[in-house]
Amino acid sequence: MKKTLFAFLIAPLLSLAQVPVAGLWRASLSTHGGELPIQFEINPGSKSGNLDIKLINGAEKSTLGESYFRSDSLVVPFDLYEAELVFQVTKTTEMKGYFVKKRNGKTAYRLPVSAQASSADRFLNLQPATVNVSGKWMADFYSDATNHSPGVGVFEQKGNKVTGTFLRTSGDYRFLQGNVSGDSLFLSYFDGSGVNMLRAKVSGAQFTGRFTSGLSGVRTVDGKLDPAAALPDLKKLSFLKPGFDRIDFKLPTTSGEQISLQDDRYKNKVIVIELMGSWCPNCLDESRYLSPFYKKYKEKGVEVLGIAFENSPDINIAGPKINNFQKKIGITYPLLFAGTAEDKTIEKVLPMLSKMNGYPTTFIIDKKGIVREIHTGFSGPGTGKYYADWISDFEHTIQSLLAEK
Repeated sequence: MKKTLFAFLIAPLLSLAQVPVAGLWRASLSTHGGELPIQFEINPGSKSGNLDIKLINGAEKSTLGESYFRSDSLVVPFDLYEAELVFQVTKTTEMKGYFVKKRNGKTAYRLPVSAQASSADRFLNLQPATVNVSGKWMADFYSDATNHSPGVGVFEQKGNKVTGTFLRTSGDYRFLQGNVSGDSLFLSYFDGSGVNMLRAKVSGAQFTGRFTSGLSGVRTVDGKLDPAAALPDLKKLSFLKPGFDRIDFKLPTTSGEQISLQDDRYKNKVIVIELMGSWCPNCLDESRYLSPFYKKYKEKGVEVLGIAFENSPDINIAGPKINNFQKKIGITYPLLFAGTAEDKTIEKVLPMLSKMNGYPTTFIIDKKGIVREIHTGFSGPGTGKYYADWISDFEHTIQSLLAEK
């Protein structure tokens, strides 16, 4: 009787939900930097009542879980990032709602969003392009006169459409996409974690713009066309303190197993250690590479470990997020829980490390346990040639260390 009554009561709620049409959609997210455009594609899901919604950012179509109806709302989940888009389907071709960002289960903020079925440009009301931004740009990001940091912009323009990214010392900005309108450059990116937008004026071989991120991040960006543009050596940004040539730790997996580099499993092995977080998009990119890399090199004498710095110090809260990250990527090497992503935690876990400059940070350790390389950040697939170069250099280093006696 109770089940019948429950079904009777929720049936009217389900009937209120219209199903959005399949195909391309464009959404507009209200941010402190202005209206940030999002594009996605809707297709039927694998389960009845679900939808397969893939975000489009440049060459990437991504999803982190099937979308579903919750009462009369359409929910697009980003479970790795504790976030979701929640839409009311007002028409089969229109939706409105919120992007909800959470932290440890509690809402951190939410931003209004509206969407329409459309195959239009990323940005609207465009003028014919009078500039071409294709090429490599040396960029300076700053919030004030004392807070400057470098970046390298790599863009490709076809007509008025632009794709590309910024390489940064802490990792790249993944797949930026947008348009040129007159002498203005507009780029955006959204994946449920990154909420980024650039609006810039281009004058000859220079541009000046405003880069906004997240809920309140704002930086000015000055760029200069430069075929030789490059970041500082990412292998020299983090290093061990004087007197140290190796690292050590003893940390738990989410199941409580304590793991140390002194364990027999790691003796006489080349070891890769990724300092990461399940909340970090660049860590997601590197882990997607390291997972098949480990399967390829495990029998050759390579071990991989992930050390996760999370948003919560409680393993009961952070553990399920780490497990979900591991499952979605198909990681078969251990992920260890280190605590929160704070300087004081890193200092406690790895007191021999001078400083951590970004997530991920990757250690390569030789068969004798000596740290041979520390690499800050990761150049992911959105960086094109830089991603291929990183893989080539990384695997060359691993093969060289495997050949050592």
